[in-house]
Amino acid sequence: MSLSDNLRRYGCYPASEARCYTLSRFGASNGLKTGASEINVRNLLVALVFVISSFGIAFAQVKPIDELRQMFGYEQTLPLDVKVGGVDDKSGISVRDISYASPKGGRVTAYLVVPAGKGKFAGVIFMHGRPGSRNTFLNEALSLAKAGALSLLIDAPFSRFGESKRDFDPTVTKAQDDRDIYIQTVVDLRRGVDLFLSRSDIDPKRIGFIGHSYGAHTGAILAAVEKRIKAFVIMAGSPSLTEFLRTSTIPAIVETRNSLTEAQRENYFNTLASVDPINYIGYVAPSALFLQFGKNDRYPTAEKATLYAKAASNPKLVRTYDAGHELNDEARRERAEWLRKQIGIGKLN
Repeated sequence: MSLSDNLRRYGCYPASEARCYTLSRFGASNGLKTGASEINVRNLLVALVFVISSFGIAFAQVKPIDELRQMFGYEQTLPLDVKVGGVDDKSGISVRDISYASPKGGRVTAYLVVPAGKGKFAGVIFMHGRPGSRNTFLNEALSLAKAGALSLLIDAPFSRFGESKRDFDPTVTKAQDDRDIYIQTVVDLRRGVDLFLSRSDIDPKRIGFIGHSYGAHTGAILAAVEKRIKAFVIMAGSPSLTEFLRTSTIPAIVETRNSLTEAQRENYFNTLASVDPINYIGYVAPSALFLQFGKNDRYPTAEKATLYAKAASNPKLVRTYDAGHELNDEARRERAEWLRKQIGIGKLN
């Protein structure tokens, strides 16, 4: 049975990304079962590590922010080596299938959505959730193009192909490798800013970002690291994943936690703590934040969303919608209107 068959079998379509994401970690080769006791608990932990990041109470900053920021440095003088694989015209809007070199290895596959006209345009960088790809926000990018925004939609390392693909370790023992996927995503997004600034049709003072779930996680880090972006929309973001792993009483998580040696547990928790969003969200200023949450979302819960919002730096706007993890059309309209005010795009029809 294929992965997509497994997702449909367990009600993933339609459902919250959190549920889809959890199921997608198993893949067809692991054989999903209907009984919870039959699910490989180690794979369940991996699934939850990268989605459920909202159950901790104490969020400790592992290092000073200046030290954390150093993890996301790269050589800006390296050539972007942009390659165009094809161009699709959609009523005057150009959708370009591109790739560019990642400072962390391989190539970043992406769409560049270019409005009609000569610019100068505002720029918006999108980062999808997990599962997801550059296709996730394509319709929204097309809408923004009609309002005069040029968008870049990248694939996360786990959504790429061939030698450029990097996915999370199913054994939960290669902590540094898993952490480095987050680091590469942030660096590749920063490289996207470089791509924008290399273009004559982009206004460098009018760049924004939209990220959902995994994209909200990496977006919160990006917001503290990359000061060339003026405004960040963080959708369904959660503050921490490591506190959940330490404190969860979910039987499968407890069993997996106990199956690891103390050294393995502490190494994994301590290594991944360096990319917990809570360590970054308070250092976004002077850039503006728009935090969007779903009232019915379990990841993060309302309690953790409140804690996260309080920790965020000003200026910020916080809105909660009558929605789950995926949010809703009202949230989409409001982030477009907020970006209109922040980076000067036109009004959407």
